[in-house]
Amino acid sequence: MSVSQKIEDDFRPLVSELGYELVYVEYVKEGQDWFLRFFIDKPEGIDINDCEKVSRYVENILDEKEYAQTQYVLEVSSLGLERPLRNDREYLNNIGERIEVSLYKPVEKKKKYIGILVSYDEELILDVNDKKIAFIKANISKANILLDF
Repeated sequence: MSVSQKIEDDFRPLVSELGYELVYVEYVKEGQDWFLRFFIDKPEGIDINDCEKVSRYVENILDEKEYAQTQYVLEVSSLGLERPLRNDREYLNNIGERIEVSLYKPVEKKKKYIGILVSYDEELILDVNDKKIAFIKANISKANILLDF
């Protein structure tokens, strides 16, 4: 099990007790620095005070346990306006929303599509300009919600 998955599993119920959803954790090296990022959410949205509250809480627990062998920078953040879709639940909760899908292998000679998420079960179905296009889940490298302003 990866460091980020272990932390995510351990901290999900703890962050929930504070009134937030721990959507995911990432532990990544960028340049010479390691970052441990907690992405949180709640129905009415996240502000800087929410991030600070969760950060102070998890920081104390992280200091007691040694999840990582290296020093890291702890960041707590919202998912942002154009949030990534990372699991089945997030796809299902966003049916009817406008999303962008990036693919590992081209479909109809393209690797990026923007459209309305129609369904998500065996495949992801996207309505692109009134044309339904199906994507195999394993071919999706990333997907995120797009907002219209």
